[in-house]
Amino acid sequence: MGIGVMAEKAGGVRDLEREDLPSVAELFQKTFRGSEPARPSMIQYLREVLFDHPWYDEEIRSKVFIDKSGGVQGFIGVFPSRLEINGRPIRAAFAGSMMVDRHEQNPLAGARLLRAFLTGPQDISLTETANALALGMWQKLALPLDIAYSLNWLRILRPAGTAVQVAERGLKAARFLRPVASLSDAMIERLGVKAFRAPPIHGAGRVNFWDASREDFTEAVLKLSELFPLRPQWDRASLDWFMDHAQEKRQFGKPSWRIAESRSGELVGCYVYYGRPGGIGWLLQAVCAPNVAGEMVDDLFAHADAAGCVAIRGAGHPWLTPELISRKTLFYGRAFFVAHAKDKTLLEPIKAGEALISGLAGENWMRLIGDDFD
Repeated sequence: MGIGVMAEKAGGVRDLEREDLPSVAELFQKTFRGSEPARPSMIQYLREVLFDHPWYDEEIRSKVFIDKSGGVQGFIGVFPSRLEINGRPIRAAFAGSMMVDRHEQNPLAGARLLRAFLTGPQDISLTETANALALGMWQKLALPLDIAYSLNWLRILRPAGTAVQVAERGLKAARFLRPVASLSDAMIERLGVKAFRAPPIHGAGRVNFWDASREDFTEAVLKLSELFPLRPQWDRASLDWFMDHAQEKRQFGKPSWRIAESRSGELVGCYVYYGRPGGIGWLLQAVCAPNVAGEMVDDLFAHADAAGCVAIRGAGHPWLTPELISRKTLFYGRAFFVAHAKDKTLLEPIKAGEALISGLAGENWMRLIGDDFD
């Protein structure tokens, strides 16, 4: 008798199967998006990211918690990754979208799902999207968060507009205050108070930034990833797959691709963020040589400001943190990064802030994070 069949009869944790996807979609909708039924587009998307992933690994699969009747009561998404450390390939897996239905009736389900993930065959286990509840489960297993990659940040550009955008997350009716916020920010500027606005960048500096095509950005990321001792084993096909999914995210606006070159024409950095007028922009990925981090932050803020964003935010990019701190940026806890490996040497680049393991290299490329399904 197979392990999956035994688990189904007794209740417990087993590997996700394709036929579980409708139940997982309903659970996801109930947990994170309200009580509306899951749409077929969500079920199809789960199939794409969980079973048609370019790095799909039959031995590293998502997990479900089932009751004695075989009903899906909990889920943890497991997304395989192929990393390399100093040229040596390693198996990796990210955990995300942990959820349990009727947690009070299944108080240990979350912990059992997490343990099932951590005991998988991967060399390193990671998450970059743990909320406070999930973080508590990791910490109970003596696995602390990584502070450098958990430093979510926000740079306010238009304070009234930012306040309304934040309020809308809890109260949709707050969107009717957008015109008032726009007028308020305009009045603040007319009074000569421009402390929040990003200063425009004039003339050619030590580093030149320019709007790039997605194709140019892809080539830049592939080259600049070599700056990091721990990084994904991307090739053009796999990176294109991740970027296809990232480009479909709509909630934060359209992506802007930017590339940086030195005066001599050497590629030194690139970044992509989502933004729209009146919205809070969101940085997906920024990669650069260490000596141009300040110029990159300045260009990001100026570009988002000129695009009409009321603010710009992002997750932990340790190589940008010193520059963010000195440029009126707020830091807060929202999504937490945790890493675990039996071989502790694999964690050294992460502790040093020298690992490319977030954004396109982590989980935030997914539409499950920050998008709606029609």
